[in-house]
Amino acid sequence: MSTKRRRPATADKRLAIHKHLAKIQTEIVKLRHDRAAVKREEFHEMSKSLEQVQQNADALRTQLTRIGQIQQEVDDIKRALKKAGLLD
Repeated sequence: MSTKRRRPATADKRLAIHKHLAKIQTEIVKLRHDRAAVKREEFHEMSKSLEQVQQNADALRTQLTRIGQIQQEVDDIKRALKKAGLLD
């Protein structure tokens, strides 16, 4: 009758711990990869948002310039009306 040599319980525990650590490390790598993907997506989303803000700022600048031009035209008309005596 041959006797099989059995591993000590501590060796089984060490093996189980190593397997568990390997699973945890795999999960950590996966989470890091997923987080990197989120960072890229967030970056692209923020870039689009900043482009929209820039476009809005440009449109506002154009509108304010036009409002200034209209105000100048109104002032010129008022001055002409006052000079002609048609406005107090």
